[in-house]
Amino acid sequence: MKINKRIIVFFLIASLLPGLTISCSMTREKSFEKNGLTIMYKAKSAAGQDLANIRLRSVQLSEDQVSYHLSSLKYEELSLFGKKKPVFTPEDVTRAARLVTKAINHTPKNKIVYFELDSPKGATEGVVFPSGNVLNWKFFSIQGEDFSSRSLIGIGGSNWRLIPGRGQNYHSVKNLLGSDPQENWIQAILPKKTARQPQMTREPSPQQPKRTRRAKPSRSEKKMNTAPTDPDLEKKLQFLKDLYEKNLVDEEEYNRKRKELLDTYL
Repeated sequence: MKINKRIIVFFLIASLLPGLTISCSMTREKSFEKNGLTIMYKAKSAAGQDLANIRLRSVQLSEDQVSYHLSSLKYEELSLFGKKKPVFTPEDVTRAARLVTKAINHTPKNKIVYFELDSPKGATEGVVFPSGNVLNWKFFSIQGEDFSSRSLIGIGGSNWRLIPGRGQNYHSVKNLLGSDPQENWIQAILPKKTARQPQMTREPSPQQPKRTRRAKPSRSEKKMNTAPTDPDLEKKLQFLKDLYEKNLVDEEEYNRKRKELLDTYL
């Protein structure tokens, strides 16, 4: 008795379908939603083939560091009267910083963080992931305006492009004509130390230090010591110092901002 091969193949596929359905349901991506922000872990392929050869890494960032990154991202409208604008408003940074920080610090291996933040004009959608010494921010849309490569659709192209700031560059893709900067993909340099390092404890010296006689303070020093302190000023100075120690601002910018804060108080 001859058996039709098509019938055998049909029964094999039918027997495998339940297993395939279960497998898809088990690997369903989880999403977290709060204050109009949606966070999801996705595979690298979800952000395009450009990520195929990029090696991901794990980092531990503080909420202040992520807030600084969110605040530093800028874009410009590609129109006659286009303006440069922040990708995230201060209110957006407040809404997103904590959840994005937790997502980055707990990203599973070989996954990237997908985010979507709602706004009155539309959603800002993209992915963020660390690689090498940079934190990658790739955007698909900003406030409801989708990004499209101008080289693919001709003269029109996208309505916006990102603007690299201090310590930021476009991610470039090599092609036959050289390198093609991705204007919707910013690479921001990470601080040298992204995790707290254990402090080295020194053993106490057996020799007692010599007592030195303290010089009497001058009149100007007495005036400064007796002057009332401003708690808000101290917090701002300490926050600025933390940014400088984490290499998020350079020495010139640190000194300039510190002088501005002191001038407003003095």
